[in-house]
Amino acid sequence: MKNLLIASRDNPKIKLYLRLLSSKKARQSEGMYVVEGARLCADAIAEYKKGKLDIYAAFAAPSAVEKYADYIDPKLFEDGDRFYLLDEALAGRICDTKASQGIFIIAKMSDNIFNESSIKSNGRYLVLDNVQDPGNLGTVLRTADAVGADGVVLSNGCCDPYNPKAVRATMGSLFRLNIYLHEDFAGLCAMLDRLGIKTMAAVVDSGAVPVESADYSGGCAVIIGNEGSGIPKEHVRLCRERITIRMRGNANSLNAAMAAGIILWEMTGRGRE
Repeated sequence: MKNLLIASRDNPKIKLYLRLLSSKKARQSEGMYVVEGARLCADAIAEYKKGKLDIYAAFAAPSAVEKYADYIDPKLFEDGDRFYLLDEALAGRICDTKASQGIFIIAKMSDNIFNESSIKSNGRYLVLDNVQDPGNLGTVLRTADAVGADGVVLSNGCCDPYNPKAVRATMGSLFRLNIYLHEDFAGLCAMLDRLGIKTMAAVVDSGAVPVESADYSGGCAVIIGNEGSGIPKEHVRLCRERITIRMRGNANSLNAAMAAGIILWEMTGRGRE
């Protein structure tokens, strides 16, 4: 039986999609988030087929099914189990980008809990402390995925990783990377210390160890702070070591995502040689 075409914003699944799109509270209460765009949705479907991502519903305009058939299987949208055809005009009305590609997904959040049983003894982790910009956060997650970090921990009031802007900035890494939430920064550091994981605060401080000289052997967790204020002093004191990116030009600091990229390269690349 052919899939029915969804044509109304009053459809319960479309209403849910729009709530999740606009509200962090709705995303948290439902445990779901939205994905938009052909490439992102293709990555999500690939992880779904591997059993690594739970898709609640997917919607595609007929023109999108045809246009992106090279990397999104059109047969998925034929029989209507989680995958639904969407009226072309409605696809344009529910999009969150300037030019809709006509394909959307509601995905379920992963239940990744950062506790003693989930930590690798020799793991390389990045901890984000109150990072607020969704674009920065998404870029950091994409970089961490690219260099092979063992996970990223969001602590102390970071922005929502399932914010639509953050989801787009990850370019699919959200579906593949281990992302953890742990709001209690002091408790997080205490747990890592018990497990022998070095906590390393990234600071702007000429007295700190240059990132290229730091010892990342064994397990380690590098902390990146807020875009404007960095890591709070009381949090720096909880960390075992301090590291810094030496500036040779006139700028005295870097964008949080750029700093994270440099440190991730040192931690997972040079640090593993």
